[in-house]
Amino acid sequence: MKKPSIESIFFFFISLTLFFTNSLFSESQNDIGERLIHTTKFSYWIDPNSSIPVESVLQIGEFKEIKDHFVNFGFLKGTLWLRLNPKNFPDPSKYPLLLIKAHNIDSVELFHKNDGNRYIVSKSGHIQPVFQREIPHRNFVFRIGHEKETILIAIHSEISLQFSLIFTNQRNLQREDYITQWVYGLFFGSIGIIILYNLAIAFFVRDRNYFYYIGYVLFFGLGQLSLLGFWSYFFVPDSYFWKRIGIPFFFSVCLFFFVLFTSNFLKLKVRIPKMARCFQVLGFFSLLNAVISLFGGISEASIGVTWLSLLICVSLLGVLIWGIYKRLRSFYYFAVAFVLLLLTCIVYGLLKFGILPSNAFLEEMLFPIASLADITLFAFALADRIQLLRQEKDLALAQVTSLRKERKISRDILMQSLPKTIPDVKNLQMQIYIQPMKDVGGDFYEYFSPNPYELGIVLCDVSGHGIPASLISAMGKVAFTTQKDNISSPKQVLEGMNRVLYGNCNPQYVTASYVYLNTSTKVWRFGRAGHPSAYLQRASGEIIKVHPKGKIIGVFPEIQIEETTHRVEPKDRILILSDGVLECFHPDGTMYGEAGLIEFLRANREIPNHLFKIKLIQDLESFSKTEIKDWDDDLTFIFLELV
Repeated sequence: MKKPSIESIFFFFISLTLFFTNSLFSESQNDIGERLIHTTKFSYWIDPNSSIPVESVLQIGEFKEIKDHFVNFGFLKGTLWLRLNPKNFPDPSKYPLLLIKAHNIDSVELFHKNDGNRYIVSKSGHIQPVFQREIPHRNFVFRIGHEKETILIAIHSEISLQFSLIFTNQRNLQREDYITQWVYGLFFGSIGIIILYNLAIAFFVRDRNYFYYIGYVLFFGLGQLSLLGFWSYFFVPDSYFWKRIGIPFFFSVCLFFFVLFTSNFLKLKVRIPKMARCFQVLGFFSLLNAVISLFGGISEASIGVTWLSLLICVSLLGVLIWGIYKRLRSFYYFAVAFVLLLLTCIVYGLLKFGILPSNAFLEEMLFPIASLADITLFAFALADRIQLLRQEKDLALAQVTSLRKERKISRDILMQSLPKTIPDVKNLQMQIYIQPMKDVGGDFYEYFSPNPYELGIVLCDVSGHGIPASLISAMGKVAFTTQKDNISSPKQVLEGMNRVLYGNCNPQYVTASYVYLNTSTKVWRFGRAGHPSAYLQRASGEIIKVHPKGKIIGVFPEIQIEETTHRVEPKDRILILSDGVLECFHPDGTMYGEAGLIEFLRANREIPNHLFKIKLIQDLESFSKTEIKDWDDDLTFIFLELV
């Protein structure tokens, strides 16, 4: 049940497709080929009582400029009048159609004069059957082209009013319709498949949470059909009643099922009885709001949907804070989904009340994109619920979760204990990279620089992982601090660290590399205790593998460390590393190894010092086909270059 479900696959591709399609047709530019966004060329006036006849509008109305390409009037009482002066008419041969891009307007009337004194009216909106309109469309389209006098448009709607005004032509209109209907068809078809898929599971597992979830998804889909205009265009083209109530009715029932699903899935009746009763009240008001819409209270029900959404989010916030505090696993899925839902509802509410400026993308895609993620997370939550019904797996999962938390704490401790700065040594450039495994690893480094010319730096790898490894790492750092008087001798430093750690590591051990470098005398000394070799790359490109003998630390009471000394010159480079670099594996089982590293050093001899780290990481990720952060072993290397 933990594998990616059919929901996640559908929603991933649908959300990407919807995003890029809407980006293609976003209204961020004025002129995009065969469509001209003309909203700001109109002016507006609101008749609060809808009492002024069209013949008197130009004389009485105090028209104001529209400043946004996608205008938001919120819940508007009365009639909104729009005016377009003849000087702002676009070329009628190029743009013969006026598209009012909105999906939920009760009545739209376009008034114009054609060589006469009387106004000619063209009607659209929900009140007009779709196929009796001048041009049937899910938006509202009028044919323009021969007007010589001011155009007036009267708009009335009981639902929150947002729209843009676009001049276009038949070819462009059909092209956009083809693309958007194909994309939305895929979107709604996927929702249908999700419903059938989960319905089959519901009958199999007999879990009513699935039925509540299906109801939520079903009425969410119907609400989106209404919001995007497809409900009125394809399903109820002749029904003024169902076109008007679609949005408030479907979303009210959607909220009702969501409240049932949330309360039952999170077991609020047992865990938080008071919140369970609160959710029952919210569910009752959601159904009541649906009934209000059925009896004609469209505006009231639309406002009710907005407030109910916000109230549900606020209530759910308190519940989730409690659940996360109690560390209840089932609450985590809701917590992630809630963040999306809360932000969506807040933004949507502010849009609907006209507090935030709106645009076509937000209006159409805000809820679909956020809800796709919510539905996917809820599907995973249901799958996880089935798994958690088995007590043994539940116990095993709890143990794994606890272990990961401990490892994360250990990882944080280890990362916090690492040096916060890179040593500042004259005539030396340095790159340090350390990436512990996903939970916690045993790699660490420490350095000591007594003056601007000397540097002693140790790189260690503790066997194993988890809290024991992090504790030994901490002891290793302490052991190194006791050897600062021996900074110039890798042999004395590593042998001294072994004496401190011996007897404290069982059953684990430590491997280490130690570098001493004096940039004034150009002396480099190196010693290793069971650690991978170091590599010296001369300015000429020659690569020297430096591999002195030395046993691991912490196992034997005394160890013998061999140290090597090299004279280094400007442009010479030194690389020390952990086994994570060499033990990088290709999906076919091939190891990166020393051959891969040497090939990389030769190919990148001339790159600047500051780019070395980036290039090596890119090469390792390319070889392993996996991002470094997802590796199962630690990765650490230190790169030095004399200048």
